Amino acid sequence: MKPTLKIYISGLYCGPNPSAGVGVARSLRLAYPDATLIGVDYSNRSSGIHSPDFDDVWIQQPWNKLDLDAYAATVRDRLEEESAYWISCLDLEILWMAQALGSYPRLLIPPREALNQIAKPAVPAHRGLPVEIPPFMSTIEDDWTLHTFGRRHGWRVWLKGPYYDAVRVNSWPAFMALRAALQSTWKTEKLFLQAHVRGLEESVSFSAYRGHLLDAIHMVKRDVTPEGKTWGGQILEPTADFLTPLREMVSALNWTGGAELEMIHDPAGEFWLMEMNPRFPAWIHGTTLAGRNLVGQLVEAASGVPMCQAQRQSDEFARIVLEMPVRSGYPVPPLQEPLHGSQQPSAKYPSGMPNLAHRLHQLQRLTRPVLAAEPAPVPASIPASFIEDILGVDLDHVQTPFHILLPRTALRSFSQLATTTLAASSAQCDVRAAYSIKTNPDERLVALARDTGFLAEAISEREVAKALEMGFAPGNVILNGPAKGWPSQVLAHPIHAIFCDSIEELRQVVQRASDGEDVAKIIGVRLHGPQLISRFGIPVSSHEAFNEMIKLLRALPQSVEIGCHFHIANSFFGVEQWWRLYESSLRCAKAIESCTNRTVACVDIGGGWFPDDFENDLVPKLGNAVAQAREALPGLRQFILEPGKAMVQHAMAVAVRVLEVRKHRGQPEEIVVDGSIAELPHASQYPHRILQKDHKTGQWQPMARGKARILGRLCMEDDILAPNVQLPEDIAEGKILAICDAGGYDSSMTYTFGRGNTHGL
Repeated sequence: MKPTLKIYISGLYCGPNPSAGVGVARSLRLAYPDATLIGVDYSNRSSGIHSPDFDDVWIQQPWNKLDLDAYAATVRDRLEEESAYWISCLDLEILWMAQALGSYPRLLIPPREALNQIAKPAVPAHRGLPVEIPPFMSTIEDDWTLHTFGRRHGWRVWLKGPYYDAVRVNSWPAFMALRAALQSTWKTEKLFLQAHVRGLEESVSFSAYRGHLLDAIHMVKRDVTPEGKTWGGQILEPTADFLTPLREMVSALNWTGGAELEMIHDPAGEFWLMEMNPRFPAWIHGTTLAGRNLVGQLVEAASGVPMCQAQRQSDEFARIVLEMPVRSGYPVPPLQEPLHGSQQPSAKYPSGMPNLAHRLHQLQRLTRPVLAAEPAPVPASIPASFIEDILGVDLDHVQTPFHILLPRTALRSFSQLATTTLAASSAQCDVRAAYSIKTNPDERLVALARDTGFLAEAISEREVAKALEMGFAPGNVILNGPAKGWPSQVLAHPIHAIFCDSIEELRQVVQRASDGEDVAKIIGVRLHGPQLISRFGIPVSSHEAFNEMIKLLRALPQSVEIGCHFHIANSFFGVEQWWRLYESSLRCAKAIESCTNRTVACVDIGGGWFPDDFENDLVPKLGNAVAQAREALPGLRQFILEPGKAMVQHAMAVAVRVLEVRKHRGQPEEIVVDGSIAELPHASQYPHRILQKDHKTGQWQPMARGKARILGRLCMEDDILAPNVQLPEDIAEGKILAICDAGGYDSSMTYTFGRGNTHGL
């Protein structure tokens, strides 16, 4: 007669982000009613220690206090007992055990080599499975490259830790804060960004022993917690086209233990693999309720002891919250006060996974890619024209902070777009670019726009006056925005175009035109499509607003042409979404044509393009964009492009002088400069490339990311110009830095503060 099985199960937390230990124990209790089940954890805060399915619990010291070598020897001794097995439900514990204990016969975890093959985000072992890996990027890349990744995906991205944690990121400031938090928790910079995939969450969980697939199920989530964890699901049979390559993968990995492949099933029917966990999922008992006891099958294969077959109760499961009597000798500890109003890592991970991660990094015990040595930071690339332009300024004799115009850089952008618009023009449709005065009213840039053939785009009467003063003809001025008449309507001449921001404004402008006033050659509407959340434009998704707009446009004199304006920030919505919204705006313009029985003669597009995206995506596709517009609107006679900050953001830098160097253990940790968020109000909104002068060569070099900070001169907590830079060891008071990419709203939105006066700069 075989002795009773003794099974150790580690990972007993049952909070909002639960481990699988209790679910594993529940399934084993059904499979082996007489087995001795021992729960193992590293904190008495793991509520699963009170589960009645455990015959005993074995609480260890926290991972930061454990003698790992001694603990490995103790685990080995425990497993020397006859019929003793161990099922770990903690990813990092599995990594440590695979390294410290190796392929121990009754340790039911995957081998170390297999764990290397499932490292996220690439999950090399996935090849052959009918799944794709979402686009991803390691956060060891420079900030400029990371910001590009976020923009390309419309800030619908996830920041993920090397083992646990996945947080949604919707902006650069959010990314900066979340990256700092995860780096602090896991003590590594090697996090990664992953593009969000729209769809439903599904999983495949399997059980295997020594490369033989024992069983697998497909689970579709039916309910989730706010953290995205499964709260209800449906158990299905995996399809043959998934099961066959899965069996081959398990064999190639020589897999032992449980596993979960977390996936997104997108609307097109494709599966995207988010990660592969080397243990049973927290919802594993749901498979047992469906008659598929994957945990029992693992123990049966390893021990040779037949299990009690699972009885199918339902193909769907739901979680409920139950109160349990506290296990004798293990009282619930008192609550800890939240740190800064948020949950502490020790409370979020009571099993101590961050502590174990710290130990593993310190000991460098694992060769898993995420634990390799941190690479040296590489700075973002700097266009040669930046340095050429900065060399043309005698920065040693200027009063800093000082806005530097980069004339070669600016001229290249303006000339390139002028050439592109000319090439896209035809006899039927004139293509023009319009310079946004509000983005940067610097007269040198306004003059450059005028000289390269741009129109002037203004948002107020004052900006119109500025354009006229700078030599723009009234017929080359466009009025946009919600307050065009500020401070008063004194336009002496008709302008090129007016785009109305509301029904009320459209009514006023139509009335003026109907009364015989020569307002503008083109009178149009700014479109607020149904997909947008914005304060601007006429909401065309409202039947009432759309019908009123059509009525007013019909009332326009025939001598006035109709235009449609589409403007959203590409840097917020992303490139792909911007193009989809552009196509939607053309459909709306076509509907306006049809309903008014009037030709839409002008389309005006624009919206906050980041310079790199504009140059790499919109400029090459401008000809196609014009062709699309002409196809939708055959009578189109003018196509206007408003690139906004794409023209000027990279055309200025701010020179700042070091006032103080603060060191820690001889290394520069912070510097205070005479610049501030008064001169760089968008310092935190996107990364700014920074140039420093090499003291040996005298050459300007880009600054890499590091752990030091550049602090502004103001007595304000948020006056931090750069929160993570690598300062040279010889940085000293009086040194000058050039903070680039400051020619957009960093220039036009500067304000007076900390100067002892209330006058403008």
